[in-house]
Amino acid sequence: MSPSSLPALHTYLQIHPADNVLVALQDLPAGTALAHQGRVIRLPGPVAAKHKVTTEALAIGAPVRMYGVRVGKATQPIALGGVISTENVRHEAEPYSLDRRQAWTWQPPDVSAWQNTTFQGYPRADGSVGTRNYWLVVPLVFCENRNIRMMQDAFERALGYGKTDRYRQQVQHLADAYRDGRLGEPTDAAAEPAAAEAPAGRSALFPNVDGIKFLTHEMGCGGTAADAQRLCDLLAGFITNPNVGGVTVLSLGCQKTQMDMVQAAIDARAPNFDRPVLYFNHQSFAPKPSC
Repeated sequence: MSPSSLPALHTYLQIHPADNVLVALQDLPAGTALAHQGRVIRLPGPVAAKHKVTTEALAIGAPVRMYGVRVGKATQPIALGGVISTENVRHEAEPYSLDRRQAWTWQPPDVSAWQNTTFQGYPRADGSVGTRNYWLVVPLVFCENRNIRMMQDAFERALGYGKTDRYRQQVQHLADAYRDGRLGEPTDAAAEPAAAEAPAGRSALFPNVDGIKFLTHEMGCGGTAADAQRLCDLLAGFITNPNVGGVTVLSLGCQKTQMDMVQAAIDARAPNFDRPVLYFNHQSFAPKPSC
């Protein structure tokens, strides 16, 4: 078989140049010929996707290498192109230590072909670019979850970000039919209320905001200091995401996770963070009890 008639290279993957096995990227029938390093490897049997075949004939005790290191040894002879399995290979990973770690360097990819290419994105002060511009609403403690859901219902409907109401209208139609004693009667499709059309995805009032994302969680009240810090780190990760244009943070006030902790986590991730973060402490707005 000539090299031009061989299957494309995307039929397999060699993870590391030093590996003596190839990973099948699709089911390969017996007799398939693979072009590898200037030679042809013909598979003696079928190979299922994600399974590995050898690039050389292996004798008993020969090493099996993946990721550039030994991962096992052959327990029986394996022919060139043979499938490795638990029946013919014994796990025997090569020892690893930091002193044997190879120096790692990163080579930036060549982006010259896209040098003058642009897209409609949202550049942020830290150099990142968002493909969306969402407003985020998050609680510092699970006690605020119900307030978050109430805000979601009110804001999405009033600002035009809500989902279609066709199911709500269908349930209302069933309720009306039950009330009028028409349940079970033939339905006149023309008499049914028209289903609400799905919104275009943008608010007429805020056309540059793609939507509002309301997040909830079950943490923030007690736990260890480490628990509270991890929650702050998680929230800061959401807040500093380039697809977020601004944030509203709701705090009860007495919880372990506090606003200054979240702000510190934001500053640690994005020192030049310039998007608005609005903090609201519930107990600061609650009316004080009279004596």
